[in-house]
Amino acid sequence: MRRVYSILIILTFLAVQFALLPIGLIFTAIDPSLGPGELIEKLIPYQVITFGLGAVIVILIGNIHKNKNRIELGSKTDGLLTTVWIIGGVVLAYLSQIIAGVINIYVFNNPVESQNTTEIVDMIFNSPWMILVVVLFGPIIEEYVFRRAIFGEIYEMIPINSTAQKVLAFLAAGLVSGLIFAVAHADFTHILIYLSMSYVFSFLYVITGRLLVPIFVHVIMNGIVVLLQTVFADFLQEAEEIQNQLNAIISIFM
Repeated sequence: MRRVYSILIILTFLAVQFALLPIGLIFTAIDPSLGPGELIEKLIPYQVITFGLGAVIVILIGNIHKNKNRIELGSKTDGLLTTVWIIGGVVLAYLSQIIAGVINIYVFNNPVESQNTTEIVDMIFNSPWMILVVVLFGPIIEEYVFRRAIFGEIYEMIPINSTAQKVLAFLAAGLVSGLIFAVAHADFTHILIYLSMSYVFSFLYVITGRLLVPIFVHVIMNGIVVLLQTVFADFLQEAEEIQNQLNAIISIFM
């Protein structure tokens, strides 16, 4: 029965992702002269609503059934340790993101900036309500989908009779959920970064036995990114220009 609920969570996620398609077609039919930018701007309020409803639905589905997976049936961290893991999880997530980013740039020669992030920031500038989608609704839905419904079910399917099998189950479930996570964001040049984040969030889920922990870490991380890309955008641009000037000066003496 638990798997049925997991499937319902995934179907809710898909419904949220494709809910704007018929609305977009209606807008285009009414006004064929609408450009891509204008269409996106008109769709933003509907996106906020659908993601908000999606977050409520996955929470309800995820908490209706009592047949939990082996992660949630195991030992859980207390309030203090849970808080510590949330704070430590943010640090761990950023460290893994930095390492994955360096490898992604200097080994695979992929771009520094994520096209997905750039598009999201542009939508936030067009409508501040998008902050709710990026910082709150999106992380809630994604953690229920990728951690509980996908990672949790795959982790449950693999027998665990030893530490080695437990590690294998974690790596396999994390890989599958991470690859799907990257595909869902349609950002194939940053797959390594999405994989690293998937493993960190999955690790926090397993080690604490609480889905709430990766949700909070995901929310905080997205919130910091939005804050940096909007409120401190000018400061970051100035810092980048200073860094470029320093690199130019250093190159003269190399």
